[in-house]
Amino acid sequence: MSVVNIVKCNDYDEENVYLALKEAMSKSDFPIIKNKTILVKPNILSDAKPEVCLSTHPSVVKAVIRILKEEGAKKILVGDSPGLQKSNFKPKKSGIYQVCEQEDVKWVDFSKDPVKKLVPFVKRKISITKAIDKVDFCISVSKFKTHELMYTTGAIKNMFGLVPGLNKSKQHVHNPTRKGFAKFICGLFSISKTEYSIMDAIIGMEGPGPGNGYPKKVGYIMTSTDALALDISQAIMMGYNPLDIPIIKYAIKKKLTNTRKIEDIEYSNLNANDLIIKDFKKINNKKLSEKRKAPIFLEDPCIKCKKCIDICPANALSLSNKKIIINEKKCIKCYCCHEVCPANAIKIK
Repeated sequence: MSVVNIVKCNDYDEENVYLALKEAMSKSDFPIIKNKTILVKPNILSDAKPEVCLSTHPSVVKAVIRILKEEGAKKILVGDSPGLQKSNFKPKKSGIYQVCEQEDVKWVDFSKDPVKKLVPFVKRKISITKAIDKVDFCISVSKFKTHELMYTTGAIKNMFGLVPGLNKSKQHVHNPTRKGFAKFICGLFSISKTEYSIMDAIIGMEGPGPGNGYPKKVGYIMTSTDALALDISQAIMMGYNPLDIPIIKYAIKKKLTNTRKIEDIEYSNLNANDLIIKDFKKINNKKLSEKRKAPIFLEDPCIKCKKCIDICPANALSLSNKKIIINEKKCIKCYCCHEVCPANAIKIK
């Protein structure tokens, strides 16, 4: 039996977030922190201002660090790696790096000296941050958001950030289908040492997430020792059938966590089934087809930054006559280009 804790929190005032998170954690079987080294893993899709809602809000990260200190953590590390990570990346625009400085905890650059790990289910070695070998366990601090490829992103997929920079987009070449990518993500999560999960659902993202959606007031902090149960609760609140979400479906099949059936999840406070957002703009998953369409590149809003070209794992994009040209025969429809576009110049049908 898995328990999910959903607590009301209307804004990002630091004290309000701290009190809401404290309440949510108090109602769960929180792991023993005393004298442990912990990696706090926020979701930083790219380093953007908090109001854009691409990343976990710095107030949530700060509240997590404060509580870990109170619980007697020996050492706290904070880290993530965006898909297009520059050398010596520090998330200053998002405010997360400043929180690390204020709280005197170490920000970890995942791109430095990664280690090779065998990922279960796909049975392939990949590079992940060496920080994983230096901590007792991780805490996933995700964001309530949609995702064009996987429909939702959440606590489980958040740990994909352990893979440094462009090593992430390469995984789409090895796992081009939704089912295959879900299999990979679940395998990676199984070696991520994640023992607790927190979701910033105060202001989430709806529509074409995770990079070009729209901020949506949700108003909650969510926590659980079971990341799958937390992701199921998010899917319910968004209005999905959780079993239509590839990562959730595969995680249940492989018994990734203690959750076996959706109806077995218990709620210590608010119940996700009572919190369904009627007007939430979901990614259309009615057909649940792997026959995905290639992204469409809009000429007028395009700022020719070439981030889409840099991240494309299939080398399907080029810039010609000031226009992005797509080779649809090469395109694997992973939508990494859409995730990183800062100008909302890429559309997914």
